[in-house]
Amino acid sequence: MIVLDRLELWLTRPAAELLLQAGRELRAVLLPVACVVCGLPDEPLCPPCAGNLRHSTLHPFNAAAEAELLPPRSADADPGGDFEPLPVTAAGYYRSGLARVLLACKNHGSTGLKVVLASALARALHAHPDTGSGPLVLVPVPGSAGARRRRGYDPLRLILQAADHRGLLPRGIRIGYLLGYRRLPLAMRWAARGPGGPGGQKALGARARRKNVHGTMSAGGPGSLHGVRVLVADDVLTTGATIAEAVRALRAAGAEVAGAVVIAAARAPSRRE
Repeated sequence: MIVLDRLELWLTRPAAELLLQAGRELRAVLLPVACVVCGLPDEPLCPPCAGNLRHSTLHPFNAAAEAELLPPRSADADPGGDFEPLPVTAAGYYRSGLARVLLACKNHGSTGLKVVLASALARALHAHPDTGSGPLVLVPVPGSAGARRRRGYDPLRLILQAADHRGLLPRGIRIGYLLGYRRLPLAMRWAARGPGGPGGQKALGARARRKNVHGTMSAGGPGSLHGVRVLVADDVLTTGATIAEAVRALRAAGAEVAGAVVIAAARAPSRRE
């Protein structure tokens, strides 16, 4: 404690501030960075853009209406009755600053942005209607092996770990890495190497997305998750095909799926401005 107190006192002195400022300037020269949203130099996310991102994720919402391929809310829903989709709480819409920050963290190595994304995801978790209704396991959608090799890390895992380490998760929620990709027969693996492959869905339409991921995930044998209540977590919701496959695998293992949370939801094509 004495050492920390002295360090804190030292950091308040003008000479220390000058030294720290010199260090920041040297870092900017040797390792130049710029805001991933506006391009302002010296910070990966400048304060104004960080404020805008936080503002855009202050009011999480149920994004189920934006995704046409989500599964029914209940595993035993009547096929002939009114369809009620699985509730998916999104922190914000996949656009502007939030989209750029997510892309920078996922595909451009800006892993330091995991902290602001963890805060956004935590807000979605706190807003989900099933939070606080008992113990829940937060189950992230797994990244594909190819994506992990290409990036060198799993972005969603980093974001969830940041939320956990900072105590941002709601009480009663713990993270469980229960999902994995099945080892498919060779013919099926080659078929999945079409546009996108498992987990790479950008170039595919809605039906192709569903076909591309169906049957690719596993959460264990039948009954292995009996009595376990889960929330699925993903970074972006588009058609809902990936979340639907995660839900199928979890329900096949006996889990009760309460819903899902995502950092961002893409607007359905019919609702885009």
